[in-house]
Amino acid sequence: MKTSCVAASSTTAILLLLLLFISSSKAKLVCNDVITYLTPCIPYLKGVDPTPSFTCCEGAKNIVLVANASMEDKMLTCDCLKQTAAFINPKPDRANDLPNKCRVRFPFEISSTFDCSSIFVGDGKS
Repeated sequence: MKTSCVAASSTTAILLLLLLFISSSKAKLVCNDVITYLTPCIPYLKGVDPTPSFTCCEGAKNIVLVANASMEDKMLTCDCLKQTAAFINPKPDRANDLPNKCRVRFPFEISSTFDCSSIFVGDGKS
């Protein structure tokens, strides 16, 4: 339990630093929200916790709501998740399983290799 708290706390601090490196001001607002929603999922995504917490799943639901507000929001959310995934390096099986575990439908993968431009033309699998 202590390992989980330490890992989550240090990762949370690092994610907050990530916000400083996101370029556009509009993306900062969207990324700030996305990172806030995703932060409780980090212990699960990193393999520390065996299942996502209730707070993680609520955050995942909020990410879907943000992403589905408009096509621009979907693109910004996708880019933010891609940058965040590159930064936290989640276990791929955990990232792929999160939507199912939380019973949500993400419009894209939580992956640093996902092609966000494919949202316009296809399913985005790279």
